[in-house]
Amino acid sequence: MVDSFKKPPATPSVDAATQAASIWGAATRAAQGNPRSDRSAQVTTQHPDPGRPAHRPAAKVDPDRPARVNYRTLPQLSPEALAAQLLLAVTTQGISLDSALSRVLSQAQPVHRGLVQAMGYEVLRHYEALVFWRESLLERPIPAKSAIISLLLLVGLERIRGARREASRSVNSTVQAARELGHPWATGLLNAVLRRASRQIAEGLDPFAQTSPAIQARLPDWLFATLQQDWGAAQASAVGEALATHPPMTLRVADPRAAYIEFLAAATIEAQPTPYSSRGVNLVQPLDVERLPGFAEGRVSVQDEAAQWVVDLLNLAPGQTVLDACSAPGGKTLAILQHEPLCQVTAVDIDTMRMARVQENLERGQAVARLIVGDAGVPEQWWDGVLFDRILADVPCSATGVIRRHPDIKRLRRPEDLPVLVARQRVIMDALWSLLRVGGRMVYATCSILNAENAAQVAAFLNRHPDARSHPLDVAWGQPMRVGDRVLGQQAFPQSQGHDGFFYAVLEKH
Repeated sequence: MVDSFKKPPATPSVDAATQAASIWGAATRAAQGNPRSDRSAQVTTQHPDPGRPAHRPAAKVDPDRPARVNYRTLPQLSPEALAAQLLLAVTTQGISLDSALSRVLSQAQPVHRGLVQAMGYEVLRHYEALVFWRESLLERPIPAKSAIISLLLLVGLERIRGARREASRSVNSTVQAARELGHPWATGLLNAVLRRASRQIAEGLDPFAQTSPAIQARLPDWLFATLQQDWGAAQASAVGEALATHPPMTLRVADPRAAYIEFLAAATIEAQPTPYSSRGVNLVQPLDVERLPGFAEGRVSVQDEAAQWVVDLLNLAPGQTVLDACSAPGGKTLAILQHEPLCQVTAVDIDTMRMARVQENLERGQAVARLIVGDAGVPEQWWDGVLFDRILADVPCSATGVIRRHPDIKRLRRPEDLPVLVARQRVIMDALWSLLRVGGRMVYATCSILNAENAAQVAAFLNRHPDARSHPLDVAWGQPMRVGDRVLGQQAFPQSQGHDGFFYAVLEKH
């Protein structure tokens, strides 16, 4: 688990070039004047081999087939069209939202980039409900080869549902996006369906009134069922509702919080203290991090309130040796050093590129740690034999507690991923435990809300390690997890306008 979404690398189903081409195929066809409706388009291919014919017979080309793209020649598409391209990359090609955004936003006009990102996030947050609404409005399903139109329709429905403008403008802009994407055949369909949806909203009808609990919770069936099994139907619904909200922009300040809030007020930036972290500040309105007073100097970092609790749970003191395992992108590493500058911190992460982000965060905060690129589950490859006083086991997890910040998790995560993650967590916990001195403390952390990764994982660990004891947490946040008299940690659920979903357990070695 990390401060941002972290998952094991997935094996792509197609090569990267084909993925990139597929994202932009429709836009390129539009730029080249190859309309979607022309299903008999012909191409002629020249061969450089003089021993072969100079020309081949014309061949039919499916206009939905991925095409090679020259990005410099792409037309500047509307925000609706770009949002549909973004959703296509995530939902049909398994590309992470962050990766898809970096490509899509590079093609957007600067003034539209924020809107494209917001539309993509909101559609993914409400994806299950929007799909239900779309299917209820259609007389027949849209063919799979026209997935871009199915997704564009979700964009239009979300604009009608949530945008603060006339519904007719949302309808018109979505219809125009179909032309831009090279699918003029779909304009009549989009116009009819979206106007029907607009009438439902105008008449006060709830399009989601007859949906299943999972759809109302905006969660995939498997995830809702798992949460229901772990916490009950009411809690599963409440969690889903919180995960569908827009999260606050939360800061962790190195200076006294009250002084920094006053500093923000002087810059006409409204902020409020977080309820559970003495270092946390919620901005009333999010803004670019570069505009934050003191950000460049390391006085403030963007970090969810729940992620800030770790420094208190570690119970740091001067001179301690501290290991931050799975440390990228380095938000907690910097927090540890700013909380107790006299600690000797070692940060380990398996990814070289992500470790570069740890270095960037430390340099911004003018802090120093020993950085090691290595596998936390195989410490014999990098450990120097010196035991640690404190270990943060910030393990890879399902990231189900941070879905509202990374809504692509709902589309990319699969139920079969969970046993793999649980096994990986077990390996890391056991490996790190051998690096902790007697009397030391290991904090086990995930940004998950699934019991298998959290309390059940800690219970199994305690059974394997009789020298371990789970320390009870005297905190105001979260729900204590127990089996009889045995303490298993603290589960925090995501809160609307508050912190994300996290789990912590404090394990002491005796």
